[in-house]
Amino acid sequence: MTTRAEAKQQTREALLLAGMELFRDQGLDGPSLDAICERAGKTRGAFYVHFADREAFQVAVLERILLAYVAIIVTSADPAGDLERTVRAFTDAVTHITSGTADASPIGVLGADQLRLLLQGAHRSAQVRDRFHVLVKGAVVQLAGVVAAAQAGGAVRGDVPPDALARVLVSQVFGMLALVETGVPTPEEVDGVRDAVLALLRPLAT
Repeated sequence: MTTRAEAKQQTREALLLAGMELFRDQGLDGPSLDAICERAGKTRGAFYVHFADREAFQVAVLERILLAYVAIIVTSADPAGDLERTVRAFTDAVTHITSGTADASPIGVLGADQLRLLLQGAHRSAQVRDRFHVLVKGAVVQLAGVVAAAQAGGAVRGDVPPDALARVLVSQVFGMLALVETGVPTPEEVDGVRDAVLALLRPLAT
């Protein structure tokens, strides 16, 4: 039997999923609140139980998208400190996202359309930008641990701080997503970018 708290959470999830679908198809300003509620199968009253206004709803939707991207980054990191495996996993994630085959359950398939929404939202909302900063910083901290382990094992150059290299890796994911979306590099060239990143990370010859 569904409890009241569970039903409330299900309503919120339904509204967020509806928002993600409609914002993806129509842009942040396209769908009306009535259209969002209709897609979710909920009433306007239910909407306002969870969100103060349209802007608060947009922020919640964009935060969910951002969480999905950050989750892909974090879960791609090899816990044993194998940075080459991590970079290859990043490249695979970029390929899946840009081809529309990245499973980001429970929000469905994560693609480049959601990245455009996220960047647009960050440009328009200080709240989205602040949340973006917090979540990406958390991803950098986790990746820095992987980098440090790889440096300790001699697999990665040790003359650059782990957190700096971690930022490079996070930038690789978002940068490659943006570039692939605009056709530079092409999907066929993504592997070359990956190999170049790995070459830059390897210890310098002495």
